[in-house]
This record gives sequence, structure tokens and C-alpha cells, in this order.
Amino acid sequence: MYQKTVLLAAFFYLLTLEGGVVVAQKLSKVDSLKQELGLGPDSNRYKVLYGLAWELFDVENHQALVYAEHAYELALKKGDSLEIVKSGRIMGQLLRRVDRLDESIVQLEKMSAIARRNRFNEEMRKLLSSLALAHTYRANYDKALEYNFEALVLNEKEGDKKRVSNSLLNIGLTYYKMGNYDLSLEHYLQSLRIKQEIGDESDLTVLYIDIGLCYNEMHSYDRAQEYLEIALKKCGSACEDDPVRQAEFGLGNALMAKKKFREAIPHYEKSLEISLKLEDGRYTTESYLALGKISVNIGDLTKTRYYLDQLDKMKEKGQYRELLKSYYRLQADYFAGLGDFEKSNFYLRKVQEQTDSIFSASVIRNISKVQAKMDQRENLRIIAAQDEVLRLNEERIRQQRTLNWLLIFIVAITSVSGYTIYRNYKKIRAVNNDLATAKKVIEEQNQMLDKQVQEKTMELQLTNETLQKVNEELDNFIYKTSHDIRGPLASLKGIVNLAIMDVKDDRALNYLHKLDLTAERLNMILTRLLIVNRINHAELRPEPIHFEPIIQEILLLEMKKGVPSKIRIDYEVDHTIRFVSDREMVRLILENLIDNAVKFYNESERIDSFVHISVNNVADKVVVSVRDNGVGVSEVNREKIFQMFVRASERSETGGIGLYLAKIATEKLFGEISLHSAEKLTEFQVAFPTDLQAVLEKKRREKVSREVRQDLKVLTVTEASPKSS
Repeated sequence: MYQKTVLLAAFFYLLTLEGGVVVAQKLSKVDSLKQELGLGPDSNRYKVLYGLAWELFDVENHQALVYAEHAYELALKKGDSLEIVKSGRIMGQLLRRVDRLDESIVQLEKMSAIARRNRFNEEMRKLLSSLALAHTYRANYDKALEYNFEALVLNEKEGDKKRVSNSLLNIGLTYYKMGNYDLSLEHYLQSLRIKQEIGDESDLTVLYIDIGLCYNEMHSYDRAQEYLEIALKKCGSACEDDPVRQAEFGLGNALMAKKKFREAIPHYEKSLEISLKLEDGRYTTESYLALGKISVNIGDLTKTRYYLDQLDKMKEKGQYRELLKSYYRLQADYFAGLGDFEKSNFYLRKVQEQTDSIFSASVIRNISKVQAKMDQRENLRIIAAQDEVLRLNEERIRQQRTLNWLLIFIVAITSVSGYTIYRNYKKIRAVNNDLATAKKVIEEQNQMLDKQVQEKTMELQLTNETLQKVNEELDNFIYKTSHDIRGPLASLKGIVNLAIMDVKDDRALNYLHKLDLTAERLNMILTRLLIVNRINHAELRPEPIHFEPIIQEILLLEMKKGVPSKIRIDYEVDHTIRFVSDREMVRLILENLIDNAVKFYNESERIDSFVHISVNNVADKVVVSVRDNGVGVSEVNREKIFQMFVRASERSETGGIGLYLAKIATEKLFGEISLHSAEKLTEFQVAFPTDLQAVLEKKRREKVSREVRQDLKVLTVTEASPKSS
């Protein structure tokens, strides 16, 4: 018996040894620093205070905050900008951990301004991530996404894959809090792939837990439990309290969603126990809310009242707007269970007010600006109308071509006949009268043909005028319809997003998600059609153009949309180029060509994908080249690649309009666009005239010259008419 007891004690000791060693090491370091604080020189005081704050971080956050505040005050007195930023950053991070969220945001934004001004890039990346997390927990999702994407771009620029993975993890968390679980899971899985690629074990347990929580919200409860159990197994006996708390909470969510309420209770109680131990107000509040929700579902309103009373004591619920919303929802369910529907409705209105404050119209607009995932499908009715106009135009052109060949043939026959008549004139005097008659018939036919030519010419002019009028009406229709629809469309998306958060029925949620996706597609259609309209009616404004800032701006936009990490993008610009053109059109062309190259990259792991952009002077042209080793263009699509609505690949997200926009914008600038491919490389080249102002002036002079010649021709015909009569 004694031996068994010893073995059990040894077993549990080994289970806790690794975590205990880590904590013991930290506390030993803290004791050493405290002694140094009392005995060391004043010049070393800042370093010691900062070290104490760092060592106590996530061990004893309230005490760590005191040391961070002293370090920050000392840095301010010294006036050392870097020390101010470092101590101010850790102070802001600790304020968030002790649930002083608004103070945390103010402090971190103040430090980011100093870091940005002094170009402390290392600190800036940490501050951006911390700000994104703080705004996420404050439910300022537009701000959170903005800071997350800026951090991602900086980390990708530095080539730091570990930090890129962490940025993707933070973006996934923001989308999770927004309720966009598809995008959340996508970013979590991207983060996991990078960690596996570089062998990074840090935060891996947290990532598995986040993926499990995401699957919970997507109703894949078995997958959720699988990932949560993997997370617990991953950290094993060395698991710290916080990941255990999160995993237990996630397992409780999965069981509650399966209506296994009583099985879920122990998991939530374990989460609550750890949260109280860590003095973590936010997660203590979440645990009380979950237990309250279960007690409502099993009809134990006494327990519900107890949990509500505990929540009333929690000040943290007021700082986190999504928790306050859940608190009001629980109050509404509690009073509904008691039959007090007046109070229940009162709290339901509170729920709606919180929802409106989180997802206001301005927030939804801002979120739309930073989100990068869009899809587009065509408006079939408009396409059919445009195809019909194009068909009529081609038919008129074929008729004119046939008529021209007929005229050439008649002129040739007439010439041959005249020559034959002249040669045989003396020999066939006897048939002279017959020839005169034939000549008269030919003249009458010529007159008739001339009349037909004039009638066909007038018909062609009328057709061209009609086509021009139809095109103008179509452009006006597109412009007006697009603007009329965008307002209601934005409202529709807002309402759908609110409905998705409140509706629990799976079938209804499926319909709402489809409606949201359809609205996104319609918005992209309207945007693209407006761009076509803008190009057709744009007034060119020639100005000196520098390509490098335009390319950098486009690449920054691509980074925000999410460039796959395996793509290497570089560019080279001849700085001796002197180029005058319309900046907006040039940017539109480059944006579509670069986006096209990035979008159709080769996903094979054996290929080192790249996109190379070059700008050079060639003869009297400025030639822009975008070359890549992506999926390429098939022979079938090569001839039609620049036509509207022709898609070179199923991966196309713009419905086959990107290269069409590039083509019409190039033609607007009197340039030429072409496709070249060889040895698995695809290259688009655009040749611009070096001086658009000179080209426009030349076109204006040619137009005036044509009008003068036309006027002289009309005058000559008018003067000749009396003589011929």
C-alpha cells in the first residue's frame, strides 16, 4: 500500500514538474530582480523595473502593471523615446489583461504614434498586434482589422514567417468575434500551415483551441471536440491554466450545442474555477453566462438567478460589448421563463441596442473597405443586351464590307469592258448601236448602284447613330441603376449580418448566408460596371507619371487582400523615363495586370512562384511588362482573353472583366496591350506613347483637318452640280 502511494505521488509530481519548473524559474528571476532593484545603481533602475514587469507578465498581472507604470514614468523623465515606447507598450498590454480595456487602447495608440514617428519598426509590429487584440475585445472590429492587416503587411515585408503566422491568428480571432467563421477558419488554417512549415511550436495549443471553437460555431461539433482534445494532448502535463480554461469552455460549447446540457456543466465549471483563480474578469463573465444559459435550457431558473446575481457584480461585462449583449440576452430569457414578458422585451431591446452599437452602418462600411475576399457573377440581362448591340454592329460592318467588294467588282468589270470595247471598236462597228444600248444599261445600273450605295451609307450612319444612342442610354442606365442599388444593398447586407448573429435555425442561417453572398456578388458587379462606365466617359488629364509609387501602392493593396506567402514579387523601373499620361488610367491597367498575375499563381509546392514587373523605354514607347510563372493561358482562351466576360480559369473572381478593363483603358491612352508566353512563363506587355498630351494635340489637329476636307468636298460637289446639269 505504501509503495502504491509513493508511486502515485511520483506520477503526479512528474505530471506537474515541467509547468512548475517554468513558474519556479520565473519567480526565482523575479526575486533576483527585486534584490537588484534595492541594491543596484539608479542608472540600472529602468532595466530592472522593465524586467520585473516582463517576468510577472501573465503570472501576476496586477503586480506586473505596477512595475510597468514605474518604468514608464522613469522613461518619461529620461526622455528616451525607445524606453518610453517599450515600457508604455507592456503597460498597455497589461491594462488589457486586467480588464481596463479603454485605458489600454488609449495607451497603445499613444505609443504607436511615437514608434511610427521614430521608425521603431520592431516595436511598431508589436503595438499593431496589441492594438488589434484590444479593439477586437472592445468589439471595434473595423479598427481591429485595420491594425491586423497593417501588422501582416509589415511582417510579410520583413519575411518573418513566425510573425506572419501570429498576424493570421489575430485576424482569424477578429473574424471569429465578428461572427464570420468561414474567414476566421481560413486564417487559422493558414497560420497552422505556416507554423508546421517552419516548425514553430509557440501558441500551437492556442491555435488548435481557436480552430476547435471555430468549428463549434460552424456546427461541426465532432471536429471541434477533435481539435480541442488535440490541443489538450499537445500541451499534456505542461498545460498552463489559460489554454486548459479555453479548451474546457470550448468542450462545454460543443456539448451544449448537442443539447447535452448536463454533460456540458462540468466543463463550464472547470473553466469558471480557473478563471476565478487567474482573476480573469472577462472569462469569469463568459463562464457565468454559459452556465446561466444552460440553467435556462434545463428549466432551473433558481440557478439562473444565482448566475445573474454573480454577473451583476462583474464590472467587466460593461467593458466588453459582446458580453454585455449576452448578459442582456440571458436576462431576457430568464424573465421570459418567469412569464414576465414586459421585462423580457425590455432586455431584448437592450440586446438590439448593443447589436446596433457594435455593427453600425459606419462600422460595416469600414469593414467592407479592409476585407479582401470578394466574388462576382455577371448580370445576364445586361450581358444579353450588350451582346445584341455588338451583334448588330458586326452585322452592319459585314454588310458594308460586302457592298464595298461589290463596288470594287463592278468597277473592275466596267474597266475591262471599256478596254475591250476600245480595242474592238473598229472591228465591231456593226454592233455599235447594241454596245451603246449596253452602255446605257450599265450607266443606269451604275446610277442605281450609286443610289443604293447612298441609301446603304445613310442606313449605316443611322445605325451608327442608333448604336451610339443605345450605348449612351446603356451607360446612363448602368450608372443610375448602380447608384440606386448600392444604398439598399448596403442596408440589406447590414440587416443580413444582424440576422445571422441572432437567428439560430440552421436552415434560416443557410438562407441568410446565401443572401449575404449574393449581395456581395451584386456589389462587385455594380463596382465593375461603374469602372467600365468611368473609363468610357473619362476625360483624360495628362500629367508627369512616376511608376514606382503607383506599383508600391498596388502591391500594398495586394498584401492587404492576402498574397500567398509562396509568391515572390519584385519590380524594376528605369528612372530615366520621362512619361506623360493619365495617372488614373495607368494605375487601373497596372492594378488589373498585377492582380491577374497574383491571382493565377501556380499552387504546386515544387514551383517557386514569382511575379516580375518591369518598366522600360523601347524605341519611342514606354513598355510595362508583367511576367509570371503561374497557371498560364490555354490556347482556347488566348484569342479571346481580352474580351469582356471571358474567363481564362475557374479561379477567376472578376467574371472575366479584369483584362477587358485593362484593354479598354490602354486603348483610351492610345496604347497597345499584348500577351506573350513561352516555357511556362506568361507575360502581358503594354506599350504607352511617351507623351499623351502630344498625342491628344495631334488627334485634335487631324480631326480639324478632316472636317475642313469634308467641307471642301461638299462645296466642290455643290459647285459642279449646275455644270453637269
